[in-house]
Amino acid sequence: MTKLFRNKLFVGAMCLLLAGILAFFLLPRLYGAQSSTVEILKLKQTVECGVTITEDMLTIAEVGSYGLPDNVVTDKSEIIGLVAGSRIYAGEYLWRDRFLTQEAYEQTEQQAGYGLSDGTYLLTVALPSESSGLAGILRAGDTVDVYGYTDESGSAVVSEALTAVTVYRVLNSKLISLDDLDAKLASTPDADPSDYDFAPAYVVFIVTEQQAKVLIGLEKDETLHLTLRETGVQP
Repeated sequence: MTKLFRNKLFVGAMCLLLAGILAFFLLPRLYGAQSSTVEILKLKQTVECGVTITEDMLTIAEVGSYGLPDNVVTDKSEIIGLVAGSRIYAGEYLWRDRFLTQEAYEQTEQQAGYGLSDGTYLLTVALPSESSGLAGILRAGDTVDVYGYTDESGSAVVSEALTAVTVYRVLNSKLISLDDLDAKLASTPDADPSDYDFAPAYVVFIVTEQQAKVLIGLEKDETLHLTLRETGVQP
């Protein structure tokens, strides 16, 4: 009985000790952290993508520091002179990863202008014949299926190599875009179409890495043939 009483006394003493630590050390620190504040930066007005950040666009706001993410902008020098990578609304928290250097922004815009996204590339392929490139019908923005063929025992075996590949440009043998020739011909109604070379010699595709490997192999073997899946908007 005495042993049990001593055990209860020990447990009670430990509980009181832990309660004291919690009450006098941990809780005050926790409340202090929650009540502390920090100055961050916000925009006075909504800024569109591509706008360079200047000092007069910024204002200081005081917010609670508890739980505040590390990548919130707290110093003007971090973003002045950088470019907004997307539309940012007035009063929003400013995250460092939403701002780019001018060079990085221009590179991003260039990729977007090409119709490229992460993991896509431009690849130029030489056509083995005019008919393999749809004989002058193909234009930028069209989507094609790609076929290849192999010669087995004197007979050609045709197989579909790729589907729904986007065309970026179609060029003649002088590397002039057929879309540019269309525009030039449209601007001069009296011109004779036979004076323009609409024979396709090269096609520039928007491709993934795997599609690029397939197309390069077909180009090397001169077995590439295109079929039109659908016409589209010029990228």
